[in-house]
Amino acid sequence: MGRPDIFLVNPWIHDFAAYDLWAKPLGLLILGTRLRALGWEPHLIDFMDTDHPLMPPLESKPDARGRFHRTPIEKPASIRHVPRTFSRYGIKPECAAWSLTSKPEPKVILVTTLMTYWYPGVKEAIELLRETFPTVPIVLGGIYASIMPSHAWQICKPDEVVHGPGEHQLPAALDRVTGIRSKVSNELEQYELQPCLDLMTRVRFLPLLTSRGCPLRCSYCASSRLFPQFIKRPVDEVVEFIGTALDRHGVKDVVIYDDAFLHDAQSHAVPLLELCSESFPDLRWHTPNGLHVNYITPKVAQAMKSAGFETIRLGFETSADGFHRLTGGKTNKTAFIMAIRNLFAAGFERENVAAYLLVGLPGQTRAQIEDDVDFVLETGVVPKLAEYSPIPGTSMWESAKRRSRYPIETEPLFHNCTLLPSAEEGVDIDFVRDIRRKISDCLLLTVHKHVDK
Repeated sequence: MGRPDIFLVNPWIHDFAAYDLWAKPLGLLILGTRLRALGWEPHLIDFMDTDHPLMPPLESKPDARGRFHRTPIEKPASIRHVPRTFSRYGIKPECAAWSLTSKPEPKVILVTTLMTYWYPGVKEAIELLRETFPTVPIVLGGIYASIMPSHAWQICKPDEVVHGPGEHQLPAALDRVTGIRSKVSNELEQYELQPCLDLMTRVRFLPLLTSRGCPLRCSYCASSRLFPQFIKRPVDEVVEFIGTALDRHGVKDVVIYDDAFLHDAQSHAVPLLELCSESFPDLRWHTPNGLHVNYITPKVAQAMKSAGFETIRLGFETSADGFHRLTGGKTNKTAFIMAIRNLFAAGFERENVAAYLLVGLPGQTRAQIEDDVDFVLETGVVPKLAEYSPIPGTSMWESAKRRSRYPIETEPLFHNCTLLPSAEEGVDIDFVRDIRRKISDCLLLTVHKHVDK
């Protein structure tokens, strides 16, 4: 008897904006490796595929960032008041249907989820799956399914919802919905974080997860709820995986998906980067998830430089030390300044480094946001505004509910960061646009001064 086929579906995004910042369904790719070890034959059906054979080619930057395919669609009634175009991001439905029928009919379909407010894209994807395979069971997992399982059951109507880390729940869930018992494997631990890259249409960059979870418990973040532990992959296994992937796919860009890559850097990140700089000297490294600034010592910064880091994003959130003390003690202004000094001393320049700043937090004033931007600009790096999205189950959720002008408890569409759902009065779309314009003007002025010199 052959291996039973299983579909891993990455659904559409419905939103006002979406950009391909090295976005790949890494969770599904890791599950693909695990499923093979369990005796299944996985097929990735990526509705966000920028390399789909039936879609027109998209231009991308040399480092593999770029746009998604996009189709304007009608806005849901609850957010019709927002003066922005709403779109389906991803391949066209007819191309998705072709992808589904061009492969053997599966015994079961796994669908992943990300942002809670992207659930309409998940719902549309499941409707297409039901239409194409009426009798095939559908299992829903991922972030939205874990954070709002009841809503996911009611609205998306899967056959089963897996909430929390899915890998250890998979064998029992697959048995329940298909009656097929997965084989026992003694090799699963080594595949814990290893993605099955050959499932992708094209590998433009290497998505890398060297650890899972985060040791911090920041009140605005759901990382610890989604994966309560913090586990690290052995350094030698990571280096071996990178070498094999580079030989097979010939990529030059490595994108780190870790939530806490630099935690305990002396035993993990530093030896990993030192080995990579020796074995793979021409790589370009990118950290879109953000790095913890407290861990960027001179040695760490030098290891990053030697390895070939090009895109460094720092999770700073705000220059208000009081905020950090109240929300988990992630960092402070002094640690941020030291991290920037260490990065510049290692040879990085402004275009390499940017700091994420949260905007629209409950209780956060316009003046505080302006101070945050000014502080980051003064350190010589680029501020990147990240609008706050309230997340059910986090410590900040209750204050976000009290502050919000929308019913965020019952309608996840109102979690959309574009709406600034829990922002204080005066912190609105126009204000954020003006702040972004100020940042652009300051950066442009700095460039002109540099050229004049």
